[in-house]
Amino acid sequence: MPTPTAPPPPPSRAAFARVFLSDRHGTPWIVRPYQRASLESDAARKVHCDGRDVGKTAEIEITACWAAVHRPGTEMMIATQFENHLSPLMHRLHRRFTGTPLFAELLAECRRSPSWSFRFENGFQLWGRIAGPRGVNFQGMHVDWQIVDEAQEMAETSWAELFQSLNGGGRRWVYGVPNGLRNTFDRMTEDPSVERHHWPSLLNPDFTPEKDAELVRLYGGRSSPGYLHRVLGLHGEPSAAVFSLEDYLACVDPSLRAPDRVLREDEPFAPPPPPGPGAYYLGADLGYARDPSEFVIYRDASPHLVGVFRLRLEGVNYARQESVLLDLDRRWRFAGLGIDAGNNGRAVAHRLMALGGDWCARVHAYDFGGVLDTATLPDGTPARRHTKEFMTDLLRRRMAERTLVFPPCPDREAEYASHTYTLGARGRVLFDKGGDHLIDADRCAVLRHWFATAEAPAVPAAPPPLIMGF
Repeated sequence: MPTPTAPPPPPSRAAFARVFLSDRHGTPWIVRPYQRASLESDAARKVHCDGRDVGKTAEIEITACWAAVHRPGTEMMIATQFENHLSPLMHRLHRRFTGTPLFAELLAECRRSPSWSFRFENGFQLWGRIAGPRGVNFQGMHVDWQIVDEAQEMAETSWAELFQSLNGGGRRWVYGVPNGLRNTFDRMTEDPSVERHHWPSLLNPDFTPEKDAELVRLYGGRSSPGYLHRVLGLHGEPSAAVFSLEDYLACVDPSLRAPDRVLREDEPFAPPPPPGPGAYYLGADLGYARDPSEFVIYRDASPHLVGVFRLRLEGVNYARQESVLLDLDRRWRFAGLGIDAGNNGRAVAHRLMALGGDWCARVHAYDFGGVLDTATLPDGTPARRHTKEFMTDLLRRRMAERTLVFPPCPDREAEYASHTYTLGARGRVLFDKGGDHLIDADRCAVLRHWFATAEAPAVPAAPPPLIMGF
């Protein structure tokens, strides 16, 4: 009786990518040395704990393309918590499947609604799914291979449904960037039974000293949580979520259609009219150059505060930011404007307040690092709170009470889900820096509304510019 021979090893994914895929410059894709072990892995369970911009998406793309050819008759699911994480990846795969002859000849069907799916002539099926509330979109799925992207954002209830959707003997490959939360993703990265990979951003040959210095400034130092998480790919000190994702999702009204626009420096801007009469409040987090600015508008529909407009400004200077605010006010006639009094916001707030007493009464510039008088104690002394903590509590309270109504917005959803904090040596709440521009605009709008409607002390005026002689 002849001795059975072992099946041939699977074709190299690196060689497959070099032949059939190209990079953004159109040249054949070449694996980087640090990528090879993971790309060629055949592990049943694998987890990546990485920094940003190291090639995780490229590996997922290569793996999906390779499986479409070399794993006929099987099913793969790419899963994320949010649409804005899934959509760019699935569009990238769609371009690859339809633009490369090998895959185009095999592709039998492509659907984008109600969810992404690709069916190939050889029986391979690829699904793209977001978790949905409590992982409901994973229910009923039974696949042979799961790939989870941005796993650090996956809610615990979503993981529970995801685990049940993998067939016996299937593979689960997980990719994420730590955010300090001690969640399922964190536990996976410490599980000795799982093949683990760690790619800090510094491994990318395009990561320059100039880029590193910029990120150090953005995140507040090399020991800051943002730098440890997003550059070094380390969990750092334990963090806690600022907001409840369940509360946020409960406040999203899928039927609410609010304008959501992006404005760049040289583009014209015609502000839309308000949706109807009412008192409107604007919140603004102002950036400059590479930092975006976020404007949000809420309508007072007591007891609810309803989001009705969002405008993102990219690379817009101070003068144009002021001009946009004036244009918006001419159409909406805001009852109040709240502006983050960082360096950019303070400058714009002062220019608006210099227009007259009406603007002084309506514009409040908030120093996020300062304190506010929020009430008066029985003995007549003021009750003071740290500004950023208090405005965050206002947001959390409204979401818990379901009196804040958000329109669907993937950017906002991602920010609220990933915003974390740690406790300082003296118990002071330290919020993670970066990726919270929309939240800061929401903070300003909600606090401005609170000052306009609650029995609260008057907010102190933004201090005048400091003029020094030399």
